[in-house]
Amino acid sequence: MKLFVLLIIIFGKTFANENTSIVCKENRSRELQTIVKASQDARKNFENLTQEQLNLLGKKDNEHLLRIEKIFKEGCLTSSEDFAAAAMVFQYGATSKHFFQSFLWAKKAVELGDTTQKRLMALSIDRYLISINHKQIFASQAFKPDRPKNSCWCLEMVEKSFPDKLRLHYMGNNLNAQITWLKGLNKNNKCPQIYCNKKRKNSPKGTVPGFW
Repeated sequence: MKLFVLLIIIFGKTFANENTSIVCKENRSRELQTIVKASQDARKNFENLTQEQLNLLGKKDNEHLLRIEKIFKEGCLTSSEDFAAAAMVFQYGATSKHFFQSFLWAKKAVELGDTTQKRLMALSIDRYLISINHKQIFASQAFKPDRPKNSCWCLEMVEKSFPDKLRLHYMGNNLNAQITWLKGLNKNNKCPQIYCNKKRKNSPKGTVPGFW
């Protein structure tokens, strides 16, 4: 009798896990990709969005974050594609916790075989560091004081102790290449300044748990 009950428990759990896996694969994975597309589509022509449109975008982003949190709690982030999708959306978050979670999920996607998400790891880490008032390490984050087209972009302060070879490994660009990227953003304006004036804390090794 005890063996029979045990078999019911074991096979019951197995069936439940398989059923959950099917639901995740057929429904949640598809939903994650839909959320990613919606988030990216909403940012097309971002430079010209009005304040009202930006406010609506922020509300929609928050809905997406809450939905992905629920999908994660269901145990439905299983593949590299799932983790990459969740990471992509969380980089549009509003807090340091969102950005750090984006990094963790991008890292998981890499561990599951999608090495293209190394760049998303870098972007998320830099957003995390800027959000806690630290210097970025990959030089991926530029800032524009206001939104008129004739204003200049500046590069947020960069931690110089971070190895340039790691920038190249994760971002695909070293620091000089990122400076060239910044100049490209400002190509139609006279913008002699490279780095932003805002002072930020140093980001020595040990600043980013699990990475640097």
